[in-house]
Amino acid sequence: MQLEILTNDQQYTSICEDYWQQDEDGKFVLKVQEIAVKHKIQARIISQYVKQHAYVWSASICCRYCEEPYRFSSRAQYQERNRYAGSICQKCSEAARKNIVAQKRNFLLQFRQATANNKPDLATFDLKSSIYLLTIIHALSNEDFSAINPLSDYPDYTLSPDPIFDRCILQHLIDKHLLLINLDSSPEAVELNVDDTATINLAMSSFDFALDRQEIYKFIDGFLDIEALQNIRHSPEFIELCKLIQLQECIAFLIVKLEEHQLYFSPGEKTQNTIRQCLESFSVAQIYNFIWRATRDAAAYYMRSNVSKKQAANTVVRSISRSLEQALAYDWDVKAFSRNYDLPQSSLSYVIFNIILGKDDCGFKQPLHELLQENDSQPDS
Repeated sequence: MQLEILTNDQQYTSICEDYWQQDEDGKFVLKVQEIAVKHKIQARIISQYVKQHAYVWSASICCRYCEEPYRFSSRAQYQERNRYAGSICQKCSEAARKNIVAQKRNFLLQFRQATANNKPDLATFDLKSSIYLLTIIHALSNEDFSAINPLSDYPDYTLSPDPIFDRCILQHLIDKHLLLINLDSSPEAVELNVDDTATINLAMSSFDFALDRQEIYKFIDGFLDIEALQNIRHSPEFIELCKLIQLQECIAFLIVKLEEHQLYFSPGEKTQNTIRQCLESFSVAQIYNFIWRATRDAAAYYMRSNVSKKQAANTVVRSISRSLEQALAYDWDVKAFSRNYDLPQSSLSYVIFNIILGKDDCGFKQPLHELLQENDSQPDS
């Protein structure tokens, strides 16, 4: 152990030397109270004096990067010195952190430049891009339309009923050059890979609009034009989006109800086809009824039978299909459920059903075929 004195004051020097003095076995010779008596000072201020006017170091305990020995300003630190061996000092850690942040910012810059070269033309917007952009504005834009806040700052189901689809929306708008990643996005949004590439978490990123503020106002006004909305309602692409949102809402409710019973299930094409068949005749609110019964019965089956949770969960799709068959065969008046508190209407659903079709949450409350018939019966404006 090497002692370094940082003062010319003789009393402080003597206090520090007494504090750090060791015997042949490496044990401290004097207790703090003994030092206090010797120098006629209060024991509680000795550690303060020592920390301010001296430190000790050992050539064998140093930063593995810069090889600078660690400095210990108290006995407690020194006694735990071995845990510092082979570690990185604060200075080097901060330098490494800044280097990583710079690398991540460089990847963000590259990602932004790759999409910033082609400014979009309002006149060429396709329907899906327009709906997605309006959804993003409604859900994530700040008050003055100057930026898009990170999706991860909001509750689940803010953008769409499906977290995976949320990212598809963001990626679509990036690919269409409508969103530019913000260079001040959190460094946590960028993961550096071992092959010198990076993965950007879109949900944790903030974005800028490729359009300026006046263009955004013009886009919104044009989208909400009565004649434009009427044209959208008759579009096959719009109808497919309606079907997709209704399907996602049912799948989301299915996952939530299964998780409530601690049953876990990954819905695939079979589940989706069953839900689509239900949606041909019933509303999302009514299909919630089918799903609630199916998950309840699956949980009861697990509790009373010697089966695995997976086996119990696998009965759900068959149960939903059976409810559909019986409801159609016996012309049941299927009770509609209310929205689940944990599954509020998403912004995409709001844009499609409330804004474009003009009825409050109608995609949840009514079957799509009924909505389309009402739309066809309305005279064009």
